[in-house]
Amino acid sequence: MSLLALIGRNASLVLLVGMFGVACFPGLSAVLRPYLPVMVSVVLGLGIARLNIGQVLAGFTSARMMLRLLAVVVLFLPATCLVLGWSARALGVPEDYILLLLVFAAAPPLSSAASLCLLLGYNARIALQVGVIGTLAMPILGPVCFAISGVAADMALLPMAISFAQMIAGGFAIGFGLQAVAGSERIARNGQVFNGMVAIAMLVFLFPIFDGVVAQITAAPLQSVRLALLAVALNIGGNLLTSRALRLKLSPETASALGFIFGNRNVSFYLAVLPANPLVSVFVAAAQLPIYGTPLLFLYLQRRAAR
Repeated sequence: MSLLALIGRNASLVLLVGMFGVACFPGLSAVLRPYLPVMVSVVLGLGIARLNIGQVLAGFTSARMMLRLLAVVVLFLPATCLVLGWSARALGVPEDYILLLLVFAAAPPLSSAASLCLLLGYNARIALQVGVIGTLAMPILGPVCFAISGVAADMALLPMAISFAQMIAGGFAIGFGLQAVAGSERIARNGQVFNGMVAIAMLVFLFPIFDGVVAQITAAPLQSVRLALLAVALNIGGNLLTSRALRLKLSPETASALGFIFGNRNVSFYLAVLPANPLVSVFVAAAQLPIYGTPLLFLYLQRRAAR
Protein backbone atom coordinates (compact mmCIF):
# COMPACT_ATOMS: atom_id res chain seq x y z
CA MET A 1 0.00 0.00 0.00
CA SER A 2 2.84 2.38 0.87
CA LEU A 3 4.59 1.63 -2.41
CA LEU A 4 1.38 2.20 -4.38
CA ALA A 5 0.81 5.48 -2.53
CA LEU A 6 4.39 6.57 -3.34
CA ILE A 7 3.82 5.74 -7.01
CA GLY A 8 0.50 7.59 -6.89
CA ARG A 9 2.10 10.74 -5.45
CA ASN A 10 4.64 10.70 -8.28
CA ALA A 11 2.31 9.32 -10.96
CA SER A 12 3.18 11.90 -13.62
CA LEU A 13 6.93 11.18 -13.35
CA VAL A 14 6.39 7.41 -13.15
CA LEU A 15 4.27 7.45 -16.30
CA LEU A 16 6.79 9.46 -18.30
CA VAL A 17 9.84 7.42 -17.25
CA GLY A 18 7.97 4.11 -17.43
CA MET A 19 6.84 4.79 -20.99
CA PHE A 20 10.44 4.71 -22.22
CA GLY A 21 11.18 1.65 -20.07
CA VAL A 22 8.35 -0.31 -21.71
CA ALA A 23 10.00 0.11 -25.12
CA CYS A 24 13.00 -1.88 -23.83
CA PHE A 25 10.99 -5.12 -23.59
CA PRO A 26 9.78 -5.92 -27.13
CA GLY A 27 9.44 -9.62 -26.32
CA LEU A 28 6.93 -8.95 -23.57
CA SER A 29 5.05 -6.55 -25.85
CA ALA A 30 4.63 -9.33 -28.43
CA VAL A 31 3.32 -11.73 -25.77
CA LEU A 32 0.77 -9.23 -24.48
CA ARG A 33 -0.40 -7.92 -27.89
CA PRO A 34 -3.40 -10.30 -28.14
CA TYR A 35 -4.60 -9.01 -24.78
CA LEU A 36 -4.86 -5.36 -25.85
CA PRO A 37 -8.70 -5.35 -25.72
CA VAL A 38 -8.51 -6.71 -22.16
CA MET A 39 -5.99 -4.02 -21.21
CA VAL A 40 -8.31 -1.34 -22.62
CA SER A 41 -11.11 -2.71 -20.40
CA VAL A 42 -8.84 -2.78 -17.32
CA VAL A 43 -7.71 0.85 -17.68
CA LEU A 44 -11.30 1.90 -18.38
CA GLY A 45 -12.49 -0.11 -15.36
CA LEU A 46 -10.02 1.55 -13.00
CA GLY A 47 -11.35 4.93 -14.09
CA ILE A 48 -14.96 3.82 -13.61
CA ALA A 49 -14.20 2.42 -10.14
CA ARG A 50 -13.47 5.96 -8.95
CA LEU A 51 -16.72 7.36 -10.26
CA ASN A 52 -19.36 8.53 -7.84
CA ILE A 53 -22.15 7.17 -10.00
CA GLY A 54 -24.76 9.19 -8.13
CA GLN A 55 -22.99 12.47 -8.90
CA VAL A 56 -22.37 11.52 -12.51
CA LEU A 57 -25.98 10.49 -13.04
CA ALA A 58 -27.17 13.68 -11.32
CA GLY A 59 -25.61 15.64 -14.15
CA PHE A 60 -27.69 13.65 -16.61
CA THR A 61 -31.03 14.38 -14.93
CA SER A 62 -31.11 17.93 -16.31
CA ALA A 63 -32.27 17.96 -19.93
CA ARG A 64 -30.28 21.14 -20.61
CA MET A 65 -27.10 19.68 -19.11
CA MET A 66 -27.56 16.43 -21.01
CA LEU A 67 -27.96 18.29 -24.30
CA ARG A 68 -24.82 20.29 -23.57
CA LEU A 69 -22.82 17.15 -22.83
CA LEU A 70 -24.13 15.46 -25.99
CA ALA A 71 -23.21 18.57 -27.98
CA VAL A 72 -19.66 18.41 -26.60
CA VAL A 73 -19.36 14.73 -27.59
CA VAL A 74 -20.68 15.43 -31.10
CA LEU A 75 -18.26 18.37 -31.51
CA PHE A 76 -15.33 16.33 -30.19
CA LEU A 77 -15.95 13.26 -32.38
CA PRO A 78 -18.04 13.39 -35.62
CA ALA A 79 -17.71 17.13 -36.14
CA THR A 80 -13.95 17.05 -35.56
CA CYS A 81 -13.68 14.10 -37.98
CA LEU A 82 -15.44 16.09 -40.69
CA VAL A 83 -13.35 19.23 -40.13
CA LEU A 84 -10.02 17.40 -40.05
CA GLY A 85 -10.95 15.16 -42.99
CA TRP A 86 -12.14 18.04 -45.17
CA SER A 87 -9.15 20.23 -44.28
CA ALA A 88 -6.65 17.43 -44.91
CA ARG A 89 -8.13 16.60 -48.32
CA ALA A 90 -8.17 20.28 -49.27
CA LEU A 91 -4.46 20.41 -48.47
CA GLY A 92 -3.73 17.23 -50.45
CA VAL A 93 -2.79 15.08 -47.44
CA PRO A 94 -2.36 11.38 -48.37
CA GLU A 95 -5.23 9.06 -47.40
CA ASP A 96 -2.97 7.05 -45.07
CA TYR A 97 -2.44 10.14 -42.94
CA ILE A 98 -6.12 11.11 -43.11
CA LEU A 99 -6.81 7.71 -41.53
CA LEU A 100 -4.53 8.71 -38.63
CA LEU A 101 -6.39 12.00 -38.20
CA LEU A 102 -9.61 10.00 -38.10
CA VAL A 103 -8.23 7.59 -35.51
CA PHE A 104 -7.53 10.60 -33.30
CA ALA A 105 -10.76 12.49 -33.93
CA ALA A 106 -13.07 9.46 -33.68
CA ALA A 107 -11.62 8.31 -30.34
CA PRO A 108 -13.36 9.08 -27.02
CA PRO A 109 -11.62 10.87 -24.15
CA LEU A 110 -8.85 8.96 -22.40
CA SER A 111 -10.21 6.45 -19.86
CA SER A 112 -8.01 7.88 -17.11
CA ALA A 113 -8.64 11.53 -18.09
CA ALA A 114 -10.72 12.23 -14.98
CA SER A 115 -7.97 10.92 -12.70
CA LEU A 116 -5.40 13.07 -14.51
CA CYS A 117 -7.71 16.10 -14.29
CA LEU A 118 -7.87 15.55 -10.51
CA LEU A 119 -4.08 15.47 -10.45
CA LEU A 120 -3.92 18.75 -12.39
CA GLY A 121 -6.67 20.56 -10.46
CA TYR A 122 -9.09 20.68 -13.40
CA ASN A 123 -12.85 20.07 -13.33
CA ALA A 124 -12.76 16.27 -13.11
CA ARG A 125 -16.55 15.96 -12.96
CA ILE A 126 -17.09 17.37 -16.46
CA ALA A 127 -14.27 15.14 -17.70
CA LEU A 128 -16.07 12.13 -16.19
CA GLN A 129 -19.44 13.07 -17.67
CA VAL A 130 -18.15 13.73 -21.18
CA GLY A 131 -15.92 10.65 -20.95
CA VAL A 132 -18.81 8.40 -19.88
CA ILE A 133 -21.10 9.60 -22.69
CA GLY A 134 -18.33 9.50 -25.29
CA THR A 135 -17.29 5.99 -24.27
CA LEU A 136 -20.84 4.61 -24.10
CA ALA A 137 -21.55 6.09 -27.53
CA MET A 138 -18.46 4.54 -29.14
CA PRO A 139 -20.24 1.47 -30.61
CA ILE A 140 -22.41 3.95 -32.54
CA LEU A 141 -20.19 7.00 -33.01
CA GLY A 142 -17.04 5.07 -33.97
CA PRO A 143 -18.58 3.40 -37.03
CA VAL A 144 -20.50 6.60 -37.84
CA CYS A 145 -17.26 8.60 -37.86
CA PHE A 146 -15.70 6.13 -40.28
CA ALA A 147 -18.81 6.00 -42.45
CA ILE A 148 -19.06 9.80 -42.88
CA SER A 149 -15.33 10.28 -43.37
CA GLY A 150 -14.98 8.29 -46.58
CA VAL A 151 -11.72 6.70 -45.38
CA ALA A 152 -11.30 3.06 -46.37
CA ALA A 153 -10.08 1.18 -43.28
CA ASP A 154 -10.80 -2.39 -44.47
CA MET A 155 -12.94 -2.90 -41.40
CA ALA A 156 -16.61 -3.84 -41.40
CA LEU A 157 -18.57 -1.39 -39.25
CA LEU A 158 -20.70 -3.96 -37.40
CA PRO A 159 -17.70 -5.97 -36.09
CA MET A 160 -16.11 -2.65 -35.09
CA ALA A 161 -19.22 -1.71 -33.11
CA ILE A 162 -19.34 -5.13 -31.43
CA SER A 163 -15.65 -4.92 -30.45
CA PHE A 164 -16.19 -1.46 -28.94
CA ALA A 165 -19.22 -2.71 -27.00
CA GLN A 166 -17.29 -5.69 -25.61
CA MET A 167 -14.37 -3.55 -24.39
CA ILE A 168 -16.70 -0.99 -22.82
CA ALA A 169 -18.87 -3.64 -21.16
CA GLY A 170 -15.72 -5.25 -19.76
CA GLY A 171 -14.55 -1.92 -18.39
CA PHE A 172 -17.84 -1.25 -16.61
CA ALA A 173 -17.88 -4.79 -15.20
CA ILE A 174 -14.36 -4.33 -13.78
CA GLY A 175 -15.17 -0.87 -12.39
CA PHE A 176 -18.40 -1.89 -10.67
CA GLY A 177 -16.75 -5.11 -9.46
CA LEU A 178 -13.97 -3.12 -7.77
CA GLN A 179 -16.55 -0.84 -6.14
CA ALA A 180 -18.48 -3.87 -4.87
CA VAL A 181 -15.36 -5.53 -3.42
CA ALA A 182 -13.42 -2.54 -2.06
CA GLY A 183 -16.27 -0.10 -1.52
CA SER A 184 -16.50 3.43 -2.91
CA GLU A 185 -15.60 5.02 0.45
CA ARG A 186 -12.41 2.98 0.81
CA ILE A 187 -11.40 3.81 -2.75
CA ALA A 188 -12.00 7.52 -2.06
CA ARG A 189 -10.00 7.40 1.21
CA ASN A 190 -7.03 5.79 -0.54
CA GLY A 191 -6.83 8.13 -3.51
CA GLN A 192 -3.03 8.04 -3.80
CA VAL A 193 -2.99 4.25 -3.60
CA PHE A 194 -5.51 4.10 -6.39
CA ASN A 195 -3.49 6.65 -8.39
CA GLY A 196 -0.58 4.23 -8.06
CA MET A 197 -2.73 1.35 -9.33
CA VAL A 198 -3.86 3.47 -12.28
CA ALA A 199 -0.25 4.41 -13.11
CA ILE A 200 0.88 0.77 -13.06
CA ALA A 201 -2.12 -0.32 -15.15
CA MET A 202 -1.37 2.42 -17.69
CA LEU A 203 2.23 1.22 -17.97
CA VAL A 204 1.24 -2.43 -18.41
CA PHE A 205 -1.29 -1.26 -20.97
CA LEU A 206 1.60 0.19 -23.01
CA PHE A 207 3.25 -3.19 -23.65
CA PRO A 208 0.78 -4.44 -26.30
CA ILE A 209 0.68 -0.96 -27.85
CA PHE A 210 4.46 -1.03 -28.38
CA ASP A 211 4.44 -4.46 -30.06
CA GLY A 212 6.60 -4.22 -33.19
CA VAL A 213 6.82 -0.44 -32.93
CA VAL A 214 10.55 -0.25 -32.12
CA ALA A 215 11.37 -2.29 -35.23
CA GLN A 216 9.12 -0.05 -37.34
CA ILE A 217 10.76 3.08 -35.93
CA THR A 218 14.22 1.66 -36.71
CA ALA A 219 13.16 0.77 -40.26
CA ALA A 220 11.66 4.22 -40.99
CA PRO A 221 13.00 6.76 -38.48
CA LEU A 222 12.05 9.92 -40.40
CA GLN A 223 8.51 8.72 -40.92
CA SER A 224 8.29 7.87 -37.22
CA VAL A 225 9.43 11.38 -36.30
CA ARG A 226 6.69 12.82 -38.52
CA LEU A 227 4.10 10.61 -36.84
CA ALA A 228 5.33 11.64 -33.39
CA LEU A 229 5.12 15.32 -34.34
CA LEU A 230 1.60 14.77 -35.68
CA ALA A 231 0.51 13.04 -32.46
CA VAL A 232 1.99 15.78 -30.27
CA ALA A 233 0.47 18.55 -32.42
CA LEU A 234 -3.00 16.98 -32.29
CA ASN A 235 -2.84 16.43 -28.54
CA ILE A 236 -1.23 19.61 -27.24
CA GLY A 237 -2.44 21.85 -30.07
CA GLY A 238 -6.02 20.64 -29.75
CA ASN A 239 -5.80 20.90 -25.96
CA LEU A 240 -4.56 24.50 -25.92
CA LEU A 241 -6.83 25.75 -28.72
CA THR A 242 -9.92 24.22 -27.11
CA SER A 243 -9.16 25.42 -23.60
CA ARG A 244 -8.25 28.95 -24.77
CA ALA A 245 -11.45 29.26 -26.81
CA LEU A 246 -13.67 27.94 -24.01
CA ARG A 247 -12.20 30.25 -21.38
CA LEU A 248 -14.20 33.05 -22.98
CA LYS A 249 -17.39 31.40 -21.63
CA LEU A 250 -16.35 28.89 -18.94
CA SER A 251 -14.29 28.83 -15.77
CA PRO A 252 -10.55 28.09 -16.20
CA GLU A 253 -10.95 24.71 -14.44
CA THR A 254 -13.77 23.59 -16.75
CA ALA A 255 -12.17 24.99 -19.90
CA SER A 256 -8.87 23.29 -19.03
CA ALA A 257 -10.65 19.98 -18.40
CA LEU A 258 -12.45 20.10 -21.75
CA GLY A 259 -9.23 21.05 -23.51
CA PHE A 260 -7.44 18.18 -21.79
CA ILE A 261 -10.01 15.56 -22.84
CA PHE A 262 -10.10 16.95 -26.38
CA GLY A 263 -6.36 16.37 -26.76
CA ASN A 264 -6.05 13.18 -24.71
CA ARG A 265 -8.03 10.44 -26.41
CA ASN A 266 -8.27 6.68 -26.14
CA VAL A 267 -6.83 6.01 -29.61
CA SER A 268 -5.93 2.48 -28.51
CA PHE A 269 -9.57 1.52 -29.17
CA TYR A 270 -8.78 1.63 -32.87
CA LEU A 271 -5.52 -0.26 -32.55
CA ALA A 272 -7.60 -3.07 -31.03
CA VAL A 273 -10.20 -3.17 -33.84
CA LEU A 274 -8.51 -2.05 -37.08
CA PRO A 275 -6.52 -4.46 -39.28
CA ALA A 276 -2.75 -4.45 -38.73
CA ASN A 277 -1.29 -1.22 -40.10
CA PRO A 278 2.28 -0.09 -39.35
CA LEU A 279 1.37 3.59 -39.63
CA VAL A 280 -1.50 3.22 -37.15
CA SER A 281 0.69 1.21 -34.77
CA VAL A 282 3.45 3.82 -34.69
CA PHE A 283 0.94 6.68 -34.49
CA VAL A 284 -0.92 5.12 -31.52
CA ALA A 285 2.40 4.48 -29.77
CA ALA A 286 3.55 8.05 -30.52
CA ALA A 287 0.24 9.36 -29.17
CA GLN A 288 1.24 8.04 -25.76
CA LEU A 289 4.12 10.56 -25.62
CA PRO A 290 1.91 13.61 -24.97
CA ILE A 291 -0.64 11.53 -23.01
CA TYR A 292 2.01 10.37 -20.55
CA GLY A 293 4.14 13.51 -20.72
CA THR A 294 1.67 16.41 -20.50
CA PRO A 295 0.63 15.81 -16.85
CA LEU A 296 4.24 16.33 -15.73
CA LEU A 297 4.66 19.31 -18.11
CA PHE A 298 1.45 21.01 -16.97
CA LEU A 299 2.23 20.42 -13.28
CA TYR A 300 5.63 22.02 -13.81
CA LEU A 301 4.07 25.02 -15.58
CA GLN A 302 1.49 25.41 -12.81
CA ARG A 303 4.16 25.38 -10.08
CA ARG A 304 6.32 27.81 -12.03
CA ALA A 305 3.36 30.19 -12.49
CA ALA A 306 2.54 29.91 -8.76
CA ARG A 307 6.03 31.16 -7.90
